[in-house]
Amino acid sequence: MCTGWPDVEVGHWGPPRVPYPVLAPYRPRPDLARLGSVMHGRLEARVLDPDDGAPAALRAKWARLRAAPGRCVAIAPELADDPVAVWTRVATAACALADREAGGAGEGAAADGPLLRVGDALHATVAGWAMPADPHTPFSLRALRADAEPVLRWIASRPPAEQPLHALALALQEDLAWIEADLPGAAARTALLHVCWPSGWDPAAKIGMDFAAVHAPVADADLLRASARPLSRALLTQGPFVRFVWTVAPDGSRARHPSDGPRPPDAAPWFRCERQVSVPVPVPVGSGGLALFLIRLHLAPVASVADTPERHAVLREALASMTAATRRYKGLTEDDGRWRPWLDTAALEGRVRGPDDPA
Repeated sequence: MCTGWPDVEVGHWGPPRVPYPVLAPYRPRPDLARLGSVMHGRLEARVLDPDDGAPAALRAKWARLRAAPGRCVAIAPELADDPVAVWTRVATAACALADREAGGAGEGAAADGPLLRVGDALHATVAGWAMPADPHTPFSLRALRADAEPVLRWIASRPPAEQPLHALALALQEDLAWIEADLPGAAARTALLHVCWPSGWDPAAKIGMDFAAVHAPVADADLLRASARPLSRALLTQGPFVRFVWTVAPDGSRARHPSDGPRPPDAAPWFRCERQVSVPVPVPVGSGGLALFLIRLHLAPVASVADTPERHAVLREALASMTAATRRYKGLTEDDGRWRPWLDTAALEGRVRGPDDPA
């Protein structure tokens, strides 16, 4: 049973399916695939990636936001004092998201999911509230369950421009980013960020940046940066697209914000994978485009995902093939005494199943 908000059961969505996009040798790649493709052994058909961990994930998000809201939310300066403009972007993206999840068939087509169109409203089914589906209707929230009331009071206490962002982000397991271009052909930039679980970066430092600048710190990513302009145009006008990034972490912290500081390493390493999906959002003719970028964090002990000799071997090879620059960027430095044991076969010995062993 759930403990506190959100007090709802979603066991029918099934347990988390941790992706395993590990390839060797390791190289940062602009590996966008159209949603509906088979990637790394599984069909990636849905925009959202809900599972029965949704209530716990939303509780963790709310706890993070109450503890450090300034580390999670970033709004472009020209929008910070314009809550109507923020709401228009949030509502338009939320409708596009709900319609995609409904198979593009519009109102009433989806029978299940964390965000549904119901009449003239969008229902956040796990979170327990509703908001208008019309971007031209003023922003408001209505509780669908009593357990959601404390969260709605907290959202109402936040600055007006933040409130629509919290309303959508606290309904989904994904972190969210809005990218937009003012004019056709212009570089896309980040306009809104609601990111509780960054992988070593500060959302406030990325606001207003274009695609190339956002990825400037990524080591060995010249190909990714060289493709910045066509990639950003594709995100705004095509798709949805899906891609994956992964790393190995010394502890199981969801948030890896630079201001959080280091934590003592856990006894065993963790596998950290982001499923990233872009959804183009309808905009008026003449604007450069708008897209919602969703980042779904999957976090699991390495031993639970590198759980066959084949998976373990490719992980070891991928880590071994990383350049020194990539290791520094990912925090896998030689001198911290942690990353080398992750390559040691003995580190996972006895915890890795053979192909003929029972699951």
